[in-house]
Amino acid sequence: MLTRRRVLFVFFSLLILLDIARSIFARVGYEEPNSIWNPDPSQYAELTWPPGADLPPNTPVGQRVFAQHCAVCHGPDGRGNGPAAPSLRPHPRDFTAGDFKYKSTLAGEPPTDEDLIRVVSDGLQASAMPYWRDLLTEQEIREVVSYIKKMSGAFDGAGPRPLDIPPRAYPDEASIARGKASFVEAGCSECHGPNGRGMIEKNDANGFTVMSRDLTAPWTFRGGSSPQQIWLRLTTGITPSLMPAFDAVLSPMQRWDVVNYVLSLRRPAPWEPGGKLDGPGQHPDLLRRGEYLTHVSMCGICHTEINRMGIYRGDTHYLAGGQIVKMYPHGNYVTRNLTSDPDTGLGNWTEEEVRLALQTGRARGRILNQVDMPWHFLAAHRKDDALAIARYLKSQPPVYNRIPDPLRYGVLETVAVKLTTLHPPGFRPNSIAFREGTFGEAPHQAARDFPQKVMVYAQWFVAVAIGGILLLWRPVAPRSTGWRAWMWSGLKLVGGLLVIGIVWVVYELPASIVLPPQKAADVFLNQVYRPDLTALPNPEQVAMVERGRQLFTVVSCAMCHRGNGRGGVKISWRPFGTIWSRNISSHKTAGIGAWSDREIARAIRSGVSRDGGALDWQGMIWDHASNLDEEDLRSIIAFLRTLPPVERKLPRPTPPAADDCELAVFWLADDILTPGCTGG
Repeated sequence: MLTRRRVLFVFFSLLILLDIARSIFARVGYEEPNSIWNPDPSQYAELTWPPGADLPPNTPVGQRVFAQHCAVCHGPDGRGNGPAAPSLRPHPRDFTAGDFKYKSTLAGEPPTDEDLIRVVSDGLQASAMPYWRDLLTEQEIREVVSYIKKMSGAFDGAGPRPLDIPPRAYPDEASIARGKASFVEAGCSECHGPNGRGMIEKNDANGFTVMSRDLTAPWTFRGGSSPQQIWLRLTTGITPSLMPAFDAVLSPMQRWDVVNYVLSLRRPAPWEPGGKLDGPGQHPDLLRRGEYLTHVSMCGICHTEINRMGIYRGDTHYLAGGQIVKMYPHGNYVTRNLTSDPDTGLGNWTEEEVRLALQTGRARGRILNQVDMPWHFLAAHRKDDALAIARYLKSQPPVYNRIPDPLRYGVLETVAVKLTTLHPPGFRPNSIAFREGTFGEAPHQAARDFPQKVMVYAQWFVAVAIGGILLLWRPVAPRSTGWRAWMWSGLKLVGGLLVIGIVWVVYELPASIVLPPQKAADVFLNQVYRPDLTALPNPEQVAMVERGRQLFTVVSCAMCHRGNGRGGVKISWRPFGTIWSRNISSHKTAGIGAWSDREIARAIRSGVSRDGGALDWQGMIWDHASNLDEEDLRSIIAFLRTLPPVERKLPRPTPPAADDCELAVFWLADDILTPGCTGG
């Protein structure tokens, strides 16, 4: 009996020591990334935050305006190399090249001052380029235009003269028929399709991805949808995109015929009587639809490596994973490689397997933690939308990036912390933290998770040994023989297995197979506000609000702003300071009830608050949201308008300070209102 106890003591001690060793290794194993990507400043330049805060007081007005409002996209030197640029489609304009898309002058000539003033004042429709008319004075706009002109030698000569636009041809059936014939003969259908629907992926002259315009949706025409603006686009082209100038191919009147034909293609907008949602989010080609949904969703936020200022390595490692996600006491997770690489990514997965991981958290060989991978929000996708995303992911170029397993804290520490400080049933952590660099591994690198695997296997071996000792090694005594002894041993074994099972479920939650995926997702999805659709005025509005609610959920709005829009989620990181997700309910003063639709759209798509303040793309993911189609953006706004008012005033963002977190820390509670790296 003494020997048996000694052996059990040794084995239990070894089990605990291995568990402690796992907790220690979880703290140090992924402390530093394998590498940190630092882009060449000519490619993507870093900025002080808030933009322009480092400028001396005597900085000229134009330069100051540019630094505060333009550099985050266009870069501090105007080369289209701003820190938010990697996610923007199309890529921001390189002012040093002297190429301007929307102008009234001939191809090869620079735009007029009035052209530039119009773009700065009114923005570019359905794009990340916002309007500034209400935030900048006329003098400030002229000064920043003058500053932009100095970046290129294109303006060194005599001032350009705008084209004289001849009177429009009457848009009768004959003109439309002639325009259709010219449309085909000039090759327009090669990019815009035979029916004008476009949405065909191309590369512009600089190698950046662009999408051909859907001519049936003039509300998406960047330079405006008036007949005169369309005539100018045909005449001057859109450099550096693939849209050529047709002034040498089509006569002025032939161009007017094409304008009339293009305008005849207009379909009713989704917000108009008889209109329906029919943008890229409903594209019949699942590959094209998946491309769109991926670039507007939260995928790139976690699955793309960032540098120390939060710039995405999107050109070469988009969705290649490798970013660390620290969640105490759950563990330290490394985001997965979502490219088509067969060895380290999704190359050998089926589309259905990818869809199941997205919507149910059931991946190959593991259950995904809902906090690390918020599949419970993605469950709101329609099945064909999720399959579209899967198809797009599998179509992308492979990037080798071997992702190590999560480093989990020891069972004893994890279970103890969950039971004493966190709330069942999900045991949600207090916060999650991200850091720059990649924790993915190159082919020649040793696996950083190997020590943990050894310790886990050793723990299982010791646990099995303890079970065998308890079950088979019985002390020799009169009462220890016969069927009663075996029954008693069996009961102890069942009891022990039951205790182990409970501990294991607590250890794994919320990544547990115990709760069916849809039930787990519904816990969160049911928290997203459901408006009374019967109170809406028409079926078109119903469709838009329903679409807006779905996008509000899957794009990640609900994650930060909560299901009713109350906001309050705190993020602290030294590059941008401390921010709180805003109250976006319909409250007139605490929320956005007094904002116009254009102001809401500008904040979502361009990161410009109502007062002109810049929103950091790592706090408010406007760089990804800038890729939203106009129909979907207006649908989100339509849904936001239905949110009941929540009277909740939140702190203003604070600039970077010494007490901000070294890592980007995202608190999951929404009641921590003190700035800096405090809150648990």
